[in-house]
Amino acid sequence: MARHRVTAPRESWPCVLRAHFDELGLSPAQDKRLGAALGRWVLCAEDPFDVTPAGMEAACTGLSESRRKSVEAAMRQVLGLLFPDRAAALQVTRARRPKAARNSRGDLAAHLTRHLPRFAAAWQAKAVPLLHIDPDGLQDGLLVQAWKPATITRRIETMGRYFDVCRAQDLSLDVTSAGVRTYLAHLQAGGARPATAYIDLIGLHALARVIFPERNWTWLVKTQHRMKKLSEASPSRNAGRALPVDEIRMFGLEIFAEADRAFDAARTPRDFTKAHTLARTGLAIIILAEAPMRIGSLASVELGENLLASLAALRVDGVETKTGDPDTRVFSAECVRCLGAYIARHRAAVVKPGETRLFVGFDGCAIVGSTLSNGIGRLTEERLGKRMTAHPFRHAAGNFIVASVPEEAALATVILGHRSRAITGQYTRMADQFSASRTYAQSTGNAAAQVEANTQIFRTRRRRKKRVPKQKTRAM
Repeated sequence: MARHRVTAPRESWPCVLRAHFDELGLSPAQDKRLGAALGRWVLCAEDPFDVTPAGMEAACTGLSESRRKSVEAAMRQVLGLLFPDRAAALQVTRARRPKAARNSRGDLAAHLTRHLPRFAAAWQAKAVPLLHIDPDGLQDGLLVQAWKPATITRRIETMGRYFDVCRAQDLSLDVTSAGVRTYLAHLQAGGARPATAYIDLIGLHALARVIFPERNWTWLVKTQHRMKKLSEASPSRNAGRALPVDEIRMFGLEIFAEADRAFDAARTPRDFTKAHTLARTGLAIIILAEAPMRIGSLASVELGENLLASLAALRVDGVETKTGDPDTRVFSAECVRCLGAYIARHRAAVVKPGETRLFVGFDGCAIVGSTLSNGIGRLTEERLGKRMTAHPFRHAAGNFIVASVPEEAALATVILGHRSRAITGQYTRMADQFSASRTYAQSTGNAAAQVEANTQIFRTRRRRKKRVPKQKTRAM
């Protein structure tokens, strides 16, 4: 009895399909696996050139569950290679797990149960009534009513860490000047920045004056003010991560060119996904370097609504800005070219039908700003040795304004989209210092030129001539 044929022989394939399949250059194992899947498609499909998810599902009808998964995967892979424009439509649509509704009050109660035992006994006894959480919400403690859950969580953790350090150093379990000095030394030894220590001191003082209002906490306020001066004198973490904006823009263009080469060499869906991730990160770097917007606003960009048809400008809705006003950003010709290539090639290879967001993930669905920012951070840390997430781009843009046109430093409020001019003070102060330094150098140079004085800090020493010893003459 003849064996039932589940795949068409290669001789019966359409000439075009057979020629394209032979040009893929697959390994012997892949040639056998994908060839069997393509033969089944040719055998079962009414029109081998009409590639649809329904047709692929019909071609796998009658197979066992385990066999069906492997055949579908191979058929999806080979059809995606032969018909790249249909690769995205053949991707499996995964049902997302519904997120359970979070109970913020329940989470806060569980957090207090874990961290309050770290307090000293006297402090814990006084803090429990203030942090009482009533199930009905009618008789909550004073701090639960006055502070946000995130504020309570942060300050309770800070106080718990403080008492842990006191226990480890055999100090009295109380908030004293000796304990605070030890805690600050512990933070410094751990590599914490002055701004971190300042935030911890704020939490300690806020919680201490509420739990023991009868005590005098003036010494802690003075310590807090001194730490504030130190934190203002040291650069922030994000400012320290900032690179020159022109260099980071060139880096983004290089990454996008690398993604284009990876897309041209891609053969499997995984290769197309890797190329898309690289192109998405490179494009985000280019856009943030030219238009330093907030990462949430960038992730929410939609095709048609925010991007103009020419791709030369981007419009951000007022709900996505802190000022509440819509914002429009104009792109360079290179950025427009990368945008067009990303939409037409990389995004089209993975996007799910009906998705309107510009930036999508490996599953073809929209991504949030944190995912985009983490991708930028991982890539810059791997290639440049410095983890530059989305926010340092704003510092880089502000530094570029100060270095280029310090007299226009106030423009950082508009370019960076700050809510008020008070936040732009760091850039105006830097610009004043830069202008004063430049004016001082210019006036010093003019005065030195008038009196013909040499104002070089490091002067070159003239090489002394070698002493020639005098020849002694013999007395006659």
